[in-house]
Amino acid sequence: MKAFFCFVYIALLGSAAAVSAETVSGKALYRERIAAPPDARFVAVLGNMSKADAPAEELGQFEIEGAGNPPYEFRIEYDPEAINPSFTYSVRASLYSANGELLYATDTVHPVLTRGGSAEVEVVMIRVEASEQEQTGAVGANGLRLPTTLTGILPCADCDGIAHHLDLWPDQTYHLRREWLGRGSESRVDEVGRWHADPARDAIVLLNGSEEPQRWKVQGPDRLRLLDLEGNPIESALPYELSSDGRLIETDLEDMFIGGMMTYTADAALFEECLTGRRYPVVMEEDYLALERAYLSAAPRPGAELYVHVEGSLAMRPAMEGPDRRSLVVDRFLRTRPNVSCERQDRDPQVSNTYWRIESLRGRDVAGLPDRRDPYIVLHEGPHSRFSATVGCNQMIGGYELEGERLVFNVGASTTMACPPPLDAVEQVLVEALGEVQKYRARSEKLTLLDKNGEAVGQLAAVFYR
Repeated sequence: MKAFFCFVYIALLGSAAAVSAETVSGKALYRERIAAPPDARFVAVLGNMSKADAPAEELGQFEIEGAGNPPYEFRIEYDPEAINPSFTYSVRASLYSANGELLYATDTVHPVLTRGGSAEVEVVMIRVEASEQEQTGAVGANGLRLPTTLTGILPCADCDGIAHHLDLWPDQTYHLRREWLGRGSESRVDEVGRWHADPARDAIVLLNGSEEPQRWKVQGPDRLRLLDLEGNPIESALPYELSSDGRLIETDLEDMFIGGMMTYTADAALFEECLTGRRYPVVMEEDYLALERAYLSAAPRPGAELYVHVEGSLAMRPAMEGPDRRSLVVDRFLRTRPNVSCERQDRDPQVSNTYWRIESLRGRDVAGLPDRRDPYIVLHEGPHSRFSATVGCNQMIGGYELEGERLVFNVGASTTMACPPPLDAVEQVLVEALGEVQKYRARSEKLTLLDKNGEAVGQLAAVFYR
């Protein structure tokens, strides 16, 4: 009988512990239009951020194996008895590859539970800095190596030349610095924006929301040439080219008028730039106090998003967690706009004129190799519908027929290089798979190629589209 009561007592203790556990819930995402590996591992951690000069104390963790693509929903259990109302608690999130490589991570504090924080939170992860191998590049849009910095001095009618410094990222954002040489100190223009591929011209298009789009012909993995405003070649022997040594060497951007959504919690401000969707911590320098006062006066509630307009710079500064990161320096606060939002309305890609990265063929994963073009298919739209495709070796071209959900490839010519393993075998699978395609299914940024029985012979993901 005594043993029985001991058992009941222990069981009740376990039950009480389970009942007393509470949860922090939410979702995590990243902004880049890049598919996560199907076997990626997602981890969310609740931590105590109040101890200076010490790692955050972990209070709970949530994990998903084979997480797939974002958003990632999480529920972190914690002991409410461990929470001190005067402390600051935060959720951080990370995404890892199957071999443990960190792909994405939060790099700002996302407060929860105390000091104005709730038990629900949405966190945004940023892409971890590219490794040395990655810096030398995957070959992406129209054969352009990414990420990359391209520089050059273009002709100028009334100055010594226009020096360009262009930083491009695979998430389709860019930074551009232009300087009109010989004109003095007021001759520089910096901008941020988004870019997309133009497969019909083998070009990329830069959009900053104010000026006319800039079109650049891709002439190689590390070389661009400026096109005119209509997208036609500039017939000139003058140097209209930018080139790269294969590295990304970011430049600070200064004296820009920037609009975006600001949030402020736990003595930390975060800014989301409208055009690119990138988020930056706001450093407490220059005119920051004017911005903070305006936010506290105009925001409907603590932690709410508020549109702000500032003149400022994007420069590297120490981060609250981890390595230095690019941050917003407010040179001059301009105004708040309480009834304005800057949500970007992304649209689904079209089947034609979109870069479709080949993710798998006949159930077999297809991965690109360093210094070779990504495996892709483009269906060029025009009077004579044609497609181009590669797995990173030979270039295949031919015609296609697209009507409703019907899609048929007519494989034609191909270059005849000898492909090294494993590209030789994958290339043969691509030729056979294209010959089997009879229809397709498009969902969001995914394209599935189907045979006559409705079985999938290829899985593709849209990249670099407008």
